[in-house]
Amino acid sequence: MRPRAVGILLNDHHEVLLILRRKAGREYATLPGGGIEGGETPAQACAREFLEEVNLIVEVGPPVFRLQARGDDDHYFQVSYRSGEMRLGDGPDAPPHSEDNHYDPQWVSVDRLEDVNFVPSELRDVVRGLARANPLPHTLSASGSSESPRRGTTES
Repeated sequence: MRPRAVGILLNDHHEVLLILRRKAGREYATLPGGGIEGGETPAQACAREFLEEVNLIVEVGPPVFRLQARGDDDHYFQVSYRSGEMRLGDGPDAPPHSEDNHYDPQWVSVDRLEDVNFVPSELRDVVRGLARANPLPHTLSASGSSESPRRGTTES
């Protein structure tokens, strides 16, 4: 498998952005991310994947986890919201969407990660640790109030 880059985006409502997936009859939740293309750094791939998958521009922060198992080489980064309205990406490189290959970006409470089939499961503790350890940066909304990206919030 080719190396992947994945981002962990938390908001100030103690939620993490997950992609709820249905693929080949299996339902699970995963973080936004995907394959690293030739000439890209893992951080560049992470930013590109966020735009393609959930229509968000993010600032890629430090690497927080690396999973090298079962032939995988996955780089996980903490990311910060910069702009965009969260929705399923629709560009030419957006993930394919069909009845048997369904993507649904959703904010999920960090406290409810046990309630979803979150893969890889090794990341639950990483996400919880980031949520506990880091005061989250805010963005300025169009109205001038301080808030994080939640269900369609955009930055001006």
